[in-house]
Parts: sequence; structure tokens; C-alpha cells
Amino acid sequence: MASVQQQTIIAGLRIIRRKKLWQDPERLLQDAREQQRDWPPNPPEKITQRVQIQTDESRGFPVFTFQPKSGGSSPRRQALYIHGGGYIHAMGAAHFKLIATLVERAGLTVVAPCYPLAPDQGWRDSFDAVVDLARQQDGPGTPLLMGDSAGAGYALAVTEILASEGRRPRAVLISPYGDAFASDPRTAKYDARDPYLAAVGVRTALQAWAGDDDPKRPEISPLFGSFAEIERMLIFTGTRDTIHPQAHQIYDKAQADGVDCRLVIEDGCIHVYPLMPIPEARRAIDMIVDFVTDDSNSREHPDV
Repeated sequence: MASVQQQTIIAGLRIIRRKKLWQDPERLLQDAREQQRDWPPNPPEKITQRVQIQTDESRGFPVFTFQPKSGGSSPRRQALYIHGGGYIHAMGAAHFKLIATLVERAGLTVVAPCYPLAPDQGWRDSFDAVVDLARQQDGPGTPLLMGDSAGAGYALAVTEILASEGRRPRAVLISPYGDAFASDPRTAKYDARDPYLAAVGVRTALQAWAGDDDPKRPEISPLFGSFAEIERMLIFTGTRDTIHPQAHQIYDKAQADGVDCRLVIEDGCIHVYPLMPIPEARRAIDMIVDFVTDDSNSREHPDV
């Protein structure tokens, strides 16, 4: 059963009828364009007080690098974090807060691209540059990719590229997209329970991201790619999430492709719950910190 804090958030979403936005494709894209007038976002002052942040705009879009304030001369493990938002919304305060927490607790250097957004930009406008960012990780350990929602799908697509190059990457995926069509027949069941997302809006946003390309391309729908040679994966999902079935599909494919993978399921939680101020998120962050700081050999993990 979900915590009181999660239930309160769900009640608030229902009061403001947030799902209505995702049920109206035309309004959803119009709202996205209006919000993108303030793109790119700036890190909140509270975050700049907690961690060091550098900004690089040489790729045509901002790339933030987060590091601990304490510095230190020893090599630090690096991670690439790709934010969610259905490919139509920019990084928000919750993304900055999660990244800062991981930097502080796990001693990571985190690189976070603020990639151009749909519907006026698509995957081709940033994908190659983001893959190059992932290839440039030079800290100890195998490449580490992380993301939430659409960003988790993006991170998984990049992980597949690195895996195909023999780099044995690891991935942390929070409420991941895997299929732009949301074609799993269980989707309707979870859509009816979700107070936030709606399947029609999910398909609209992801197909805008695809542009004129086939949405089944692995760069867009990584569920249709290969997970072979991915070293380890950690997936989080809640049962009040329209795309909850996609987390199961990704997990099942990982198992079939021989990936050491753990699927964490929180009953009654909604989309990207680990980014929320709730007890379930604290548990998730503890698991992520353990995952990214554990350099032991692959092993079997029980599902939660």
C-alpha cells in the first residue's frame, strides 16, 4: 500500500485533473511549447549551494556537470543522467534535487544533458551528441547511465549502443519508456488507475520525438533493440503508472538477453515516484546508491 504522502500527491493530482492534459494530445503539445519558452532551465540556487555545477554549451544545448563540493584528487565514478518529461518537458527541480543527492551520497560526477525537446525537435537533434557524452566517461568502473521516464528510455537506448561496442555498461531506469506505441495490452488497465499520465498522450509525445522516423527504431523504442552485453540494470516502477507494463517488458527482455537485472515494484505508487518527497523514494535512492557504488561482479538479485 502506498504511503500517506504518496496518497496525498495522488489526491492532489486528481483535484487539479492533471490527467486531462495527457488525454488531450493537441493541448498537451501546445502546453509543452508554452513551457519551453523558458528553456533551458537554470539549476535552482539551493542546488548550486549543495554541489558544484559547470555548464558546457559547445554541443548546441546545455550539458550540466555536477560534482561534490568537497573536490578531491582521486578519480571519481561518473554517470550520465538523462531527464524525463515525455521528451516535451525540460529538467525540473525534482531532477536537479535527485542528481544533487546522488552526487553527495555516492560521490559521483554526474553529466546531465539538457537536450532539445519535441515537438519541434526530435531524437536526431541530440542522440549522437549524447552517445558521445556517454562514451567520454573516464572515471573508474564501467559506464553508468541513469534516467527517469522518457529519459530512462533515452538512457536505455544509449546503453544499448555502448553495450554493442563491448563497454559493458550499467543502467538505472526509473519508470522507463521502452515502446513509443505503448502497445502492451495491459496498458489500458494501468491507464485507468493512473492519476497523471494517459496512454494517448504518451503515444503523442513519443511519436513527436520520433518525427518522420519509424517509432520502432531502437533509438526511440529501446525495447526493440538488443540488451546483450549490458552488465547490470536496476528498474523502478509503481503500479499506478500507465507505462508500468513497459518496466515488466524491459525486465523480461533483460532476463532473456542474459542481463543481471533487478525490478523494484512499489504498490500504489505513480510515475517517477523516486523523484517525489515520499518514503518510497527514500528507499529507492538507497537502492540506487548501493547499485552505483557496488563494483562487485554480477550476481542474481531478487525482485521487490
